[in-house]
Amino acid sequence: MNKKIACIFFLVFAVFSLFAEGPESKKVFALDPLTDGLLLGTGILLTGGNLILSDMMEINRKKYEEHPYSKSEVNAFDRKFIQPYSKIHDGAADFLLIASAVTPVALLSTDKEEWFTNGVMYIETLLIANGLKETLKLAVNRTRPYMYSGSDNLPESDLNDGEWAKSFPSGHTTIAFASATFLTYTFCRYFPDSPWRIPLSIGSYALATGVAALRVSSGSHFLSDVLVGAAIGSAVGFLVPFLHTLNTKNDMSVAVTGNGLSFTVKF
Repeated sequence: MNKKIACIFFLVFAVFSLFAEGPESKKVFALDPLTDGLLLGTGILLTGGNLILSDMMEINRKKYEEHPYSKSEVNAFDRKFIQPYSKIHDGAADFLLIASAVTPVALLSTDKEEWFTNGVMYIETLLIANGLKETLKLAVNRTRPYMYSGSDNLPESDLNDGEWAKSFPSGHTTIAFASATFLTYTFCRYFPDSPWRIPLSIGSYALATGVAALRVSSGSHFLSDVLVGAAIGSAVGFLVPFLHTLNTKNDMSVAVTGNGLSFTVKF
């Protein structure tokens, strides 16, 4: 995940944590040392490992060599949606991704005792979703569609750092749909009768869909890239909190109190 996006998310979450007051909500999810150790470990291993392999060791990084790319090399399904690079659409996708990534702050409407659990689950979701898409990018090395557009307007930064050959899957879309699914599933479990369920679900998925559309219209991704990214993100966004519904016997939690933090472990 983009470092700027991660910093903004945690800043917003921290600010809301200081001032938000949540109503009483039922206990739905529980942390477990084994499950969360495995999830966090997997996320850190995937994200950290790919950071080392791709950015530090430059494993499987393609160097840009100027030569013609023909649309005929692209499958018929993706060929129809090839667009030249658009810096405006690319920037708009970044903005919507930030907005999408911070939508789970709506979970601060739960009881304060749930904040730590939700925060841990969301961090696990982002780490695993990011790690999976980075692993695929490293392994597949698919050329981005703007290379086939016939336009000379290409992002120099992508050409210099090898991003031009990391089209599959769409990382923006993966993170956006992971956030949307995480928020929708957890909020609906906490508040099954809330009138905000539908607006929050529609809003979060609208943002994620907007991110996907802009990634295609910016020339940065094929349609199949964003479809796979949406599938990966949605799966992780659902599975991570779902696994925490199985941990109700072993509950590890941190509660915000008037005197500070209260740490509790139940077996």
